Amino acid sequence: MPTSQNLSRSPGRPRDESVGPVIRQAAKELVVAHGYEAVTTEAIARAAGVSKQTIYRRWRTKADLVLDAFLEHARTRVDDGGSGAATPVERELAGFLHRTFVALESTGPAVRSLMAWAQQDPEFRASFRARFIEPRRAALRGILERALNGDQKDADRALNAAVIALYGAVWYRLLLDEPVDAQFASELARVILNGLAPS
Repeated sequence: MPTSQNLSRSPGRPRDESVGPVIRQAAKELVVAHGYEAVTTEAIARAAGVSKQTIYRRWRTKADLVLDAFLEHARTRVDDGGSGAATPVERELAGFLHRTFVALESTGPAVRSLMAWAQQDPEFRASFRARFIEPRRAALRGILERALNGDQKDADRALNAAVIALYGAVWYRLLLDEPVDAQFASELARVILNGLAPS
């Protein structure tokens, strides 16, 4: 017969929230060093000092875990990388693109692998789009809106086209493993802003 002590005990152990950052950091370091395909969930668990079950209680797949790890990297290296000071739009746009390119120097191969996995897993594709793609598009659109200053008709359509064109160029080079650098960022910013300029 169960004792009152057993009845009062909650089922299972409480989840240790402190291990999440450790697991994400281990995943990022391993994937950057060895490539997405070569890194297993078991290897990440071993590097983080946890069990595989601990990882699977938090992330559905390895791709979900790696996405989380690289989202944190994108937030600190790209989204929060600006000075915060008012700058001419072309310089602001080129700076945003250059920070993106610098971040991709180490994470590009993993991001390519996540995009490839997104084609196979519809649930992950929805998550990848909502958590990685859309926030980047929104940040870029915010910069481009300042270039229009309310002077151009059909602004929404023009902005949407500009965002797609910019990220299309980035993904094209990334998927073909072609160089992305400060010069390309400046050239891309100039071309897009010229296209948005009122006629």
